[in-house]
Amino acid sequence: ASWKYELIRSVGEECQTEAELRKLVEKKPNFVCYDGFEPSGRMHIAQGVYKSVCVNKCTKAGGQFIFWVADWFALMNDKMGGDIDKIRTVGKYLIEVWKVIGMDMSKVKFLWSSEEISNRAEEYWGQALDIASRTTLARVKKCCQIMGRDEE
Repeated sequence: ASWKYELIRSVGEECQTEAELRKLVEKKPNFVCYDGFEPSGRMHIAQGVYKSVCVNKCTKAGGQFIFWVADWFALMNDKMGGDIDKIRTVGKYLIEVWKVIGMDMSKVKFLWSSEEISNRAEEYWGQALDIASRTTLARVKKCCQIMGRDEE
């Protein structure tokens, strides 16, 4: 199990709790990894080759990889001129590029946010409203600063 831990650990520069990661790999042979992206244009080298390498390391160590395709979020951020059909085309293009590069798709799943939100609308919007009612504008601004955004 230590080779699995080392393989997964090689993917990230930082690990918040190495002991928990080691325990997870030892106790749960089929763990889940998550990542997400907004379909917004051409793929750059880090998004393509490096992400494929990292995903393949995680799946080789026993992980199931789930990507969230943030199509509605790309729409909200006016990617591809706010055209949802273009956004979805770009999302499919990115998936095809990862296939060609060599990402092992046997343990990779893509979930489109628009489909998941629509299929679980009551659960999603209930939780979204709960979070919105507990979040202040000051807190949102602080989070935006942490993420490197300074627009009003």
